Amino acid sequence: MEIAGVRVARATRVRHAIELIELADGTRISLPTCFVNGASAGPRLYLGAAIHGDEVNGVAIVARVLQKLDPSHLAGSIVAMLVQNPLALHADHRLALSHYLKSPLDQAPNDAWSCFPGRPDGSLAEKLAHILFGLIRACDYAIDLHTPTRGGRYVPITILPDPALGEPFQRAEKLGEAFGSGYIVKTTTGMYVRDGILAVEATRAGVPAFTFEIGEGGRLEPDMVAIGVRCVENALKHLGMVRGEPDPPERVVRIREFVGLRATRGGLLFTDAPLGAPVRRGEVLARITSVYGDELELLTSPADGVFVRSTTLSTVASGERAVTIGLVE
Repeated sequence: MEIAGVRVARATRVRHAIELIELADGTRISLPTCFVNGASAGPRLYLGAAIHGDEVNGVAIVARVLQKLDPSHLAGSIVAMLVQNPLALHADHRLALSHYLKSPLDQAPNDAWSCFPGRPDGSLAEKLAHILFGLIRACDYAIDLHTPTRGGRYVPITILPDPALGEPFQRAEKLGEAFGSGYIVKTTTGMYVRDGILAVEATRAGVPAFTFEIGEGGRLEPDMVAIGVRCVENALKHLGMVRGEPDPPERVVRIREFVGLRATRGGLLFTDAPLGAPVRRGEVLARITSVYGDELELLTSPADGVFVRSTTLSTVASGERAVTIGLVE
């Protein structure tokens, strides 16, 4: 196996650093990478985490999968990008703040996740997307691991790219089902199926991919990491890269659309419904009170569905998202 100029012998793994940029003081920033080449032929899987710097659960998931993996028992190979955006991880923030704050116009666009396939001569985000996309295109499948940004919490949820992407989408859907997160989104609306998103552009390029969201931004959660590890190992089993059958979840909830509820009043946010619970139209999901304790607003479900994403911040201003439900197929 040879990738990114690195030769990896059969049944071995190599830790590598791919140079990204040079900072003003001459410090060179690189992408921590691990290439694993199995003992026999098989698919090549891309695993990417922390394209947003506060999404640390994904880093721990990929690291744990690699630690448990024996290359001599692997068919195929893995391209693991443990930190897809190291400057953002350093800032413990969604974006690489130092570049964004220094010169916002010169650094726009600034979110690499929505800049694919990227540009080698573009902004930091576009250059990063270009490097990652080159690695993704050398693979047969890709999984992009996320959490919500800080202040939000998702159920473990697999979000497929646009169904209009044809046969590569169909393979992404099969892999997503085997992944076994318990929640799977197949939709034609919203940010996850827009042009420029990693999983969308990978699938469009013939590399079936999906987005996986789990847990809460800015936190490292062992229970969420364990779920993510099981899901990635399910993908490896489904692809025939390791032995065994995928471990299915207790239930599978299929979602056709996200509906976000935003506060119209500012105040303290109290969430009443448990995350992952089925909800009925008209059910109170959250409430907002003033700092004096006066009830200002009740956020009720506009339809039957499931509560998939909560806001974990203690306060909201008017216009901020407080609750997201999924409309079930």
